[in-house]
Amino acid sequence: MVKKNIQEIIRCMPKVELHLHLEGAFTFEFLFGLIKKNNDNEVKSIDELKQKFIFKDFQHFVEMWFWKNKFFRTAEDFEESTYQTIKNLSSQNVIYAEVFFSPWDFEPNGLKVETIAEATISGIRRAESEFPINCGLIVDIVRNHGSATAMNRLNQITPYLNKGIIGLGLGGNERDFPAYDFKEVFRVAKKRGFKLTAHAGEAAGPESVWSAILDLEAERIGHGVRVIEDQQLIDYLIGKKIPLEVCITSNIKTKVFSSLHKHPFPDLFKKGVNVTINSDDPPMFGSNITEEFDLIYNEWGYSDKEFQQLTTTAVDVSFLSNGDKKKLLEVVNTFWEKIV
Repeated sequence: MVKKNIQEIIRCMPKVELHLHLEGAFTFEFLFGLIKKNNDNEVKSIDELKQKFIFKDFQHFVEMWFWKNKFFRTAEDFEESTYQTIKNLSSQNVIYAEVFFSPWDFEPNGLKVETIAEATISGIRRAESEFPINCGLIVDIVRNHGSATAMNRLNQITPYLNKGIIGLGLGGNERDFPAYDFKEVFRVAKKRGFKLTAHAGEAAGPESVWSAILDLEAERIGHGVRVIEDQQLIDYLIGKKIPLEVCITSNIKTKVFSSLHKHPFPDLFKKGVNVTINSDDPPMFGSNITEEFDLIYNEWGYSDKEFQQLTTTAVDVSFLSNGDKKKLLEVVNTFWEKIV
C-alpha cells in the first residue's frame, strides 16, 4: 500500500464525468484559432476572449454559449475539438465520460446535424483508440429551440443510437421553456431505448425538477441543486434513487448561488442524495473535474473515502450496462485498495 498526499490522490484517482458539454469544453486556444481561421476580428487576443466569458448571470452565459458556436463551421472543427476534449479528460485520469452535444445549435452555420454527429463520434472513437477512456454521447435537444420540432430532431439522431449516442438530454432556459412541453418526445425516446436526463433545478426551482421527473421520466437530473428548497422532493429523490449531476463551480459562475458558502452540495450529500461531481463547461467556468475535487477538499474538507464514494456513485448511476459498470468499479476499487 502507498500513502500519498491528498492532492496527489485527487490527481491520480480514476474519475467519472457525467455532465460535460462538448461545445463548452473547448480550449481558449482552440476557439481563438477558429476565430482567426474565420478571419473574425471581434476579439484580438486570448486574454480578451477570456474576458468575454466572465458571466453577469445565467442569461449572459446562454448568450455567450450561442456566440461562440458561430465559429464552429466544418466537420473537422467538431472532430478535432471533440478529440482534444476527450484527450484532456483522459489526462486527468477520467476513465469514463457521458458528454452532451447539441448539433442543432450549428444549423445556422450551414452544417447538417448528421455531419456534426458523425464528426463528433469520429473524434470520440479516435480518442478512445489512443487513450484509456470510454465515452458515451447524450444529445441535448435544448429547450431554447422550442418543442415544435423536437420529434423531428429525435428522428434525425435515432440512427446513431448505440453507435456512439446513448441518451437524450434537455438543457437551456428552463424558466421560459418548461419540461412538460417535451413530454412526448421523451416518451418516444424512452420507447426507442434512449437513456434520459434533463437539466432542472438550476435557474428554476424545485418545480422544474418535479416536472423533469414526473413528465419526462428523467433517470438523472442535470444540476438539480435547487431541490434543497423542497424537503419532500429530496425525500423523493432518495427514495427513488434519482441522482443529481452537480456542477459546483458552474453554479457559482452563473449566479445560481452567490457563494460556495451558500451552495447546497454538502447538505445534499449528507442527507443521502445520490450526487456526482462534474465540470459542466470547464474553460467557460475555469474549473475541470480534477479542480472540482480539489474544491470540495479545500472548501469542505472531503476525504479520500468520500472521493471514492462519489466516484463509485458516478459509476453506479451512469448509463452503462451492469457488466460495464462492474469493470469500471474494478478499476476504481483497485486504485483505492492501494491507498492507505
